[in-house]
Amino acid sequence: MRISSIISEYNPFHEGHKYHMENTKKNTNCDYNIVIMSGNFTQRGTPAIIDKYARTKQALCNGADLVLELPVCFATASAEGFAFGAVSILDKLGVVDSLVFGSECGNIDCIKNVADFLADESLEYKECLQSFLKQGLSFPQARAKALGEFFPDLDEDFLSSSNNILGIEYCRALKYFNSSITPMTITRKDNLYNDVNLSEVGKLSSATAIRKVLLDSYQQNTTSVEAVAFHMPENSLNIIKEKWGISAPVTANDFSLLLKYKLLMENRNSLTGYLDITSDLADRIYNNLNSYKDYDSFCNLLKTKELTYTRIERSLLHILLDIKKSDYEIYKKAEYGQYARILGFKKEAAGLLHEIKKQSSLPLISKLSDSFKELDGIALSMLEKDIQTAHIYESIVANKFGQEFKNEFQRQLVIM
Repeated sequence: MRISSIISEYNPFHEGHKYHMENTKKNTNCDYNIVIMSGNFTQRGTPAIIDKYARTKQALCNGADLVLELPVCFATASAEGFAFGAVSILDKLGVVDSLVFGSECGNIDCIKNVADFLADESLEYKECLQSFLKQGLSFPQARAKALGEFFPDLDEDFLSSSNNILGIEYCRALKYFNSSITPMTITRKDNLYNDVNLSEVGKLSSATAIRKVLLDSYQQNTTSVEAVAFHMPENSLNIIKEKWGISAPVTANDFSLLLKYKLLMENRNSLTGYLDITSDLADRIYNNLNSYKDYDSFCNLLKTKELTYTRIERSLLHILLDIKKSDYEIYKKAEYGQYARILGFKKEAAGLLHEIKKQSSLPLISKLSDSFKELDGIALSMLEKDIQTAHIYESIVANKFGQEFKNEFQRQLVIM
């Protein structure tokens, strides 16, 4: 039995994701493909445009055999936390042979070489990194420049490209866990991760561009999603159509009042207790609170040369969702993932589920209520945070669209 895996967000699932899925199956000749996917909140610090169950259905319709949820503490973390959280779960399943990720460079050897270097950070590298940070560069910029000093033959874009960075972190995590999983990469085609404009028909567009078109259309009171029809698989588009105007789209600004309430309940000292919040950022938040209008504009107000917009978004989301540094450190010391929660699977994947139950060192959660009998301590606190944040998301959906609130314990697995 050959089992491949993908770590993704599918926000939403588009033609680029389908290309990735198809080539993963082709290149690994796998029997099953496992996807570990962010839940209702994403790594860039925003809510997903449609909920995790709809995105699970999109993934299953397009080649996934099993979709597991990445706990929110990792799904909303930096690239390192995101990668280590996901890889820890895949490794502990005990059945995964390969991890296939997209990258701008498409060169697995380059990615692994940089990952190995970062896994054994030298004093010289640390000093170099600090020197660039002291010059006022953001952490991603400083790290790219520092790595460039030690890898002069690498293209500068290699060290600053989003998917390359994630690929490096995946390989670092695999080495950290001494995993037998083989990393493989597929070259990202056409539109880049952060491109905000759709590609011409026939070329792949980024999720960023697709979301922008969808949200612009919604804000203009246009209920149609056909503007992205050529950039998404038909089944994926149809799932969005089913949700559009009923439970989607969801945006950061939908959480504006909730975030302001949370910020008003904090002070400079308490703010520094949240993940990614430095004392300087805490001061900046506190000093600008009187100018708060909404989530997006506050991110713009707080952004500086040293602090990227995405870093601000992620930091504010940690405050909103009550994700503390102390909790994250506990999860880190406990070797990250503590369970594998199923969001959906194909009926034909019964053999895969049976093998995971035999080999996994993690509890496999299919029924949420039963998990309270299986989990305790750190694992239970991690799961309770997932449930709590799912309810926050669902509360916003219910209020925005006038829908009945759906309790996480009442949600059914997506089975196809």
